[in-house]
Amino acid sequence: MTESTERALLISHLHDQFWSDEYYQAAQTLRRWSLGDNGDWASDLFRELSQLDTLSEERRGIVQSTNAARRLIKSYFRKTQQLCSRGFLESEDLRSHLAMAQRLEMLFQIIEPFERARKAGYDREMFDFYDELHRGELERPGR
Repeated sequence: MTESTERALLISHLHDQFWSDEYYQAAQTLRRWSLGDNGDWASDLFRELSQLDTLSEERRGIVQSTNAARRLIKSYFRKTQQLCSRGFLESEDLRSHLAMAQRLEMLFQIIEPFERARKAGYDREMFDFYDELHRGELERPGR
C-alpha cells in the first residue's frame, strides 16, 4: 500500500468518526450541559462528579454520560492532533477535512472550558495546535 493510500484511509476512518452518530450524540449531550442553569456549567460537571454517590440515579446518569461525551470528543481531537504532530497527517488534512471551523467551535467553546475547570494549569498544547491551525482566526475564549 502506498503512503498516499494509507493517509487517505486514515483520513477516511477519522472522517467517519467525526461524522458518526456517536460523535453527534456526544456533542448534543455537551451542548445541553453547557446551557445549564448557571454560568459555571464546566465546573458544575466536576463538582457533581466528585459527589456522584449523593446524586439521584437520574442525575448521576446525566453527569456520567456528560463526562463520557466530554472524554470522547476530547479524544477525537487529541488523536488527530497527535497523528498530525507525528507526521501521519498534514495540517491541511485537518484544516479542510476533519477540523473545520464548525468542529473547532465545540473544542474551544465547550471542551476547553471543561479542561480549564478540571485543572487550572491544564495542558493547552492541543488547543493551541488547533488555534494555530486556523491562524488564530476562530473565537477562542481561552486564548
